[in-house]
Amino acid sequence: MLLFRMLVVALRLAWPYLLAPWRSPLLRWRVATYGLLDAHGRALHAEDVTPADLLRFALRHRAALLRFLRWAASL
Repeated sequence: MLLFRMLVVALRLAWPYLLAPWRSPLLRWRVATYGLLDAHGRALHAEDVTPADLLRFALRHRAALLRFLRWAASL
């Protein structure tokens, strides 16, 4: 049941940009403020987030993202 609610929360948050999440202004801003770095070690600006950057961020921080979904599903 919790897994289903986590999936519902994830879909609700991603729905407007479900097929292209890297285009979401909120998600790009959040990834940039989380401290994502580019290949040269500089802080990445929200407009410069690419699909590869977003995937790298999601894989690197998957435990924190799952904890957030678990918390949001419990509300």
